[in-house]
Amino acid sequence: MKTISSREVQNSFGAFLDSAQREPVMVTRRNCPVGVMLSMENLPAILGLADSMRETIRNGVKVGLADAKAGRTHELTDDYIKP
Repeated sequence: MKTISSREVQNSFGAFLDSAQREPVMVTRRNCPVGVMLSMENLPAILGLADSMRETIRNGVKVGLADAKAGRTHELTDDYIKP
């Protein structure tokens, strides 16, 4: 992903928009990421992915709650935690 500073965005906004049409562009301020600009063509796919992930998480929580209610639990150990 291309990266550009907020100062460069201010000074070259047209070029920034052109770049964002080709690929997502990360904007940084003081070397820290603060945002991403992407084309409108990419937005529906990203929103669809977010909806899909939300549904997956919701289903996982439902299963977890049902397991806990039914007594299907395990002690949380280091084996379950992967860095």
